[in-house]
Amino acid sequence: MALLVPEILHSYLLLFREHFTKPSFVYFSGYILSLLLTGGRKTMSRVANTCFFVERHLASWERFLAKNEWDPTAVIRTLVELLQTKLADDLKVHGAYLAVVDTLLIAKNGRKMIGIQSWKDHSDNADRGERIRGHHWAIVGLISFSQQWGRYLCFPVLMQLISGQLNPSLIMVDPAGVATLATIWDSVQPLIYQLQQHLNQAALRVVVDAYFSKAPFVNPLLAKGIHVVSKLRHDAVGWDDPTPKQRSDAKRGKKWKLARLLTHLPTEAVKVDLYGKTVTVHAVYRTLWLRDFNKKVKVVVVEGVKKPIILFSTDLSLSMAQIIEIYGARFVVELAIRDLKGYFGLADYQCYRTTAIHRFVHLACLAFCLYRLIQLKEDTSPWLPPVPKGISPASFAHLRQGLQHFIFGRILSPQFGQIPDLQDNISELDAILRIAA
Repeated sequence: MALLVPEILHSYLLLFREHFTKPSFVYFSGYILSLLLTGGRKTMSRVANTCFFVERHLASWERFLAKNEWDPTAVIRTLVELLQTKLADDLKVHGAYLAVVDTLLIAKNGRKMIGIQSWKDHSDNADRGERIRGHHWAIVGLISFSQQWGRYLCFPVLMQLISGQLNPSLIMVDPAGVATLATIWDSVQPLIYQLQQHLNQAALRVVVDAYFSKAPFVNPLLAKGIHVVSKLRHDAVGWDDPTPKQRSDAKRGKKWKLARLLTHLPTEAVKVDLYGKTVTVHAVYRTLWLRDFNKKVKVVVVEGVKKPIILFSTDLSLSMAQIIEIYGARFVVELAIRDLKGYFGLADYQCYRTTAIHRFVHLACLAFCLYRLIQLKEDTSPWLPPVPKGISPASFAHLRQGLQHFIFGRILSPQFGQIPDLQDNISELDAILRIAA
């Protein structure tokens, strides 16, 4: 296989060699290659067909996911170490690592899969209806700022099924042996703790949308030294510290309707980098207590087009501009989820074993990260043509096409005695690619 793929991809795959047996590593390498190389849905049969260099029955590929002994946790740990090594300071945002948490729904109709039930769809997509039957996933990624592209990027690294009430996928057992159904926080928080361990307990912030701006999610993270940046509802309230004039047992001071802080405090013009552009916004801030939070937070209220945007940070050292910029960077996880589904088959799993399902989605995340690193950090000029004008440098479609050209070129090269002078027969190669697609 080393002769068939670019050297940099082969070198990245070798970093994970220690986590697999020799036969399993062949499946792993072929799997990562085929996820980008295969067009359409990434079903197991298509993956096996793409990996023509692995002459094994389809059942062998299925066993790789469901039964072969390899540890996804160790694989992800190696991935995080690779990201730290390659991205270095680009992986830190305002002095700390920045993780993004989001959830996504994947429609599934199978009756044998664990965790499938009807979920309310919050996407505002009328075509999908109000509810989706399938799996609800939590996803955690690391956010990096690319100096090369001048934009934030998301590297998805961990996923976990969110346990439902009708068809649970996760049960919590306390020290007394009492079992209870896991909540959404029980599904999400362990992912963040695991990422913190992979980062060797380095300073970590988490950016999340307004759904997660609740004390049951924030307080346990604060206890672990993890800060949170999030958004609040437009009707949120906060409190000052109690004043000496109040009763000695008073726990709260003056109450503020946060959306009205814009009218009570002088606004400041703040320059922030949002979505690749530098813009000026008008905002105010105040350090307040929020309901049931264990620590005070810095609340930032930004003038919006229709109504104020209310953000908060548990890290009081961040400036208004930094808080706004960090929350704006959260959007890149939506782009990552789109590419995971479109190019790496995140929603295409058809297996029924829970182990196989979790391995499937984590291999999709791993492939995403490796190919993104190749786009960012490696010299691809020997095998990848320049990105055409009008196409984003982050396009996986362009990378897939370049990879296809490279592999078919190696297979049909003069050294194999198939097509002489291949470089003079680009039309034949393009025809092959159209058929293969």
